[in-house]
Amino acid sequence: MKLFTYLLIFIAPWVGAQETATKVSGKDRYAADIAKFVAQDKATPPPQNALLIAGSSSARYWITAAEDFKPYPVINRGFGGSKTTEVLSTMDRIALPYHPRLVIYFAGTNDLAGGSKAEDVLENIRQYVERLRKENSKTGFVIMAGLKSPKRKPHWAEFDKFNDLLQKFCAAGKNLYYMDHNKVMNKPNGEAIADYYREEGDSALHASAAGYTEIVKLVRPVVDKAWAASDPAAK
Repeated sequence: MKLFTYLLIFIAPWVGAQETATKVSGKDRYAADIAKFVAQDKATPPPQNALLIAGSSSARYWITAAEDFKPYPVINRGFGGSKTTEVLSTMDRIALPYHPRLVIYFAGTNDLAGGSKAEDVLENIRQYVERLRKENSKTGFVIMAGLKSPKRKPHWAEFDKFNDLLQKFCAAGKNLYYMDHNKVMNKPNGEAIADYYREEGDSALHASAAGYTEIVKLVRPVVDKAWAASDPAAK
């Protein structure tokens, strides 16, 4: 009985702490970021039918997007090191209210690096597209590939599988464009182009300012094409 009491006193609080930690690091880990976006939208409502940049830190770090895609109105809602599950679960607050005409979707690598299967990541993206197109069937999407950065090298095989599935998904749909920026961020042999990454060596993960410049050269013509094919009045 004494042993049971000891376990109850000392182990139960530890279990409770673990459950709390799981909740904080799970679906609510970016609650503050989302709340900030919502408050910002209430204070200064963003434009409707704009170009929405959605995703993780690769979207968040794209600080020149408004200038890069002029004259289109741009809303950037990239947050943290988010996964596709989190981009999907928060879209009621930071995607659907904007009725975007076009979306640049920049997420998936954090899922893959965390052990998620390529098929599951693609399914999250498919659901995101489907939900936005319920209200506007012609919403355009430019979906970025999984970047095979040095830091993600242990997961490159799954990245290749994901990119293949994503490319096929986009090819089978209308106004869905797959953008493989690996070819501008990395050399033909897969080696990273150092100047195009924020971080150095094996830690290289995100695009630098020079990297985004190269990505824009790749993406801008496709954005123009997708924008022209999108109709915000379509149902």
